[in-house]
Amino acid sequence: MSHPILERHLERRALKPLYLFFGEEEFLMQRALKRLEKALTEQAGEAPLKVVQEAQEVELADFLAQARNAPLWGAGQLLVLRNVVTYPAETLKAVSDYLDRPAPRTVVVLIGEGLKSKDLTRQPWSRLQHAEAALGFPRLKEGNLYRWLTREARSLGKTLPETAAQRLVEIAGDNLLDLTQELEKLALFAGEEKTLTATLVNRSASHSRTYNIFALTDALGEAGPQKRLAALDNLLDLGEEPVKILGMLAWQVRMLLRLKENPDTSPEAARRLNQPQWKVKKLAQQAARFSPAALRSHLFMLHQMDYHLKTSTGSPRVWLEWCLLQMGPG
Repeated sequence: MSHPILERHLERRALKPLYLFFGEEEFLMQRALKRLEKALTEQAGEAPLKVVQEAQEVELADFLAQARNAPLWGAGQLLVLRNVVTYPAETLKAVSDYLDRPAPRTVVVLIGEGLKSKDLTRQPWSRLQHAEAALGFPRLKEGNLYRWLTREARSLGKTLPETAAQRLVEIAGDNLLDLTQELEKLALFAGEEKTLTATLVNRSASHSRTYNIFALTDALGEAGPQKRLAALDNLLDLGEEPVKILGMLAWQVRMLLRLKENPDTSPEAARRLNQPQWKVKKLAQQAARFSPAALRSHLFMLHQMDYHLKTSTGSPRVWLEWCLLQMGPG
């Protein structure tokens, strides 16, 4: 499903002449756009004329004027304008003027990346919200993210328990495009099995770079080097670039050092770190196994390793293995 309000409008054949898609989940916005385009195609028997532009490329009034140039025959138009938040407030009056006399056979979608519900108090956004034409796509947080994954799995004919959804997010992160791709691979991997368990998630993901880079960073908290070296071998065998591996290790150590110095895992702290709260909590647990001196030493060593990888003719695998042997807690 794209968006419940849009689905209701499509079911009733009562589309609005102009929509505002706002929020932070661009993946869901793009899915809703595809759903809208598909519905318009099905209704008319052919695809609408689709125009996609950036706000930096065109004046708002000029863009909306295109809506009145729809061909007399055919499926009409779908006009999409991105980054409307860059327009100054006085420019937005063009939206209100258009809504007073919208063009027939044209659906306009304005994309307001980053706009939040609290920003819809001013015109013309409040007018669109009142008319059920402002559709929000906020960033999915932990509980909502797991429920979304469960619905996605159901659309693939599978059942995804919450424990498996949590594991999938731990492995693939909270990017919806990445999660969708991993879920589709998981469904294929499961075959006839209807329930996608956490064990299946682990088995399927063990062949992906995403899984192995997280396995490597998670293993930093292990006393012995075996898991770190095994994850490194898998990553290199999958073709991951050594410099990228080093960069991910450095990012992990920097985050551990920040949380060691300030072990705050509140939602506000997660927002400051630009990370989901579950990940911040996991990082804080790992940081507790290290001393600040060890983390600073590891970070200095990684900077040295970056120099060696870029200037030395030696084997990157050997350099990385040597580095990981030194990087346990302590």
